[in-house]
Amino acid sequence: MRSWLILGIVIAVIVLALGGYVFFQAVEAPKEDEAEAVASLVLAEDDVASMDDFQLFFGMETIYVATVTHDDGEQYYWLYDDDYERIGNAAFADLENEETIVDEVRSEQGDIAIRDVRVGYEEDTLVYELVYTDPEDNLYYDYYTAADGESLKQYRITAS
Repeated sequence: MRSWLILGIVIAVIVLALGGYVFFQAVEAPKEDEAEAVASLVLAEDDVASMDDFQLFFGMETIYVATVTHDDGEQYYWLYDDDYERIGNAAFADLENEETIVDEVRSEQGDIAIRDVRVGYEEDTLVYELVYTDPEDNLYYDYYTAADGESLKQYRITAS
């Protein structure tokens, strides 16, 4: 009887692990496909040396953000919409440094825990999305214009 119980537990663990793996692949596969599609568009350009990074930004619509290095060594963000149309680009040199924005928020808010800093596109503007929690565990989504670091908007989810 004991061996049947152990066998049942082992089978249940295997089924759960397999289900978790299938779920993970179902979530990650579309992102990999989108990254490959954007990479093919980026690398088809004449002045591009490499695509260094890819990320998704979920604002009012999904934006694909590629970090691109040109042949001259200068880095850019290239932004694509859901239809893989390029909607903008910006040289790193023309943008506010994201660490500067994080430092300014820390000086205003005090002790915060940064969860994520992403590049995105909101209201026809290249933005940094800063996600962080304060000491009271309130969750903040702050949006700053990438060009000059000005606050664009902020959302706060209060802790219960």
